[in-house]
Amino acid sequence: MDLTNIKRRLSKGQIWTTAQFQQDLMLMFQNAVMYNSSDHHVHRMAVEMQRDVLEQLQLLAPVLRSQRDRAGVRSWSPDLTPEFRSGEKPGWRGTL
Repeated sequence: MDLTNIKRRLSKGQIWTTAQFQQDLMLMFQNAVMYNSSDHHVHRMAVEMQRDVLEQLQLLAPVLRSQRDRAGVRSWSPDLTPEFRSGEKPGWRGTL
């Protein structure tokens, strides 16, 4: 998964929910970390970008919850927590 594929999936209407979008983003970050050594700039940037994205999602969560509640949707909870520390592989836990 990469940003080009995510953009393509968005433009083709293959991503319907924020949960699907988040899953694709996290897969992209995990692939970048898995397939690049820890001293490679792609690995380091993926870790940094994933942290930034997770922080932004946490800030966005109340807005998404409010919109979900107004729409009467009960199936999505933006509870995303990074499960990595310095030196560990990035990942995420969430209830989507």
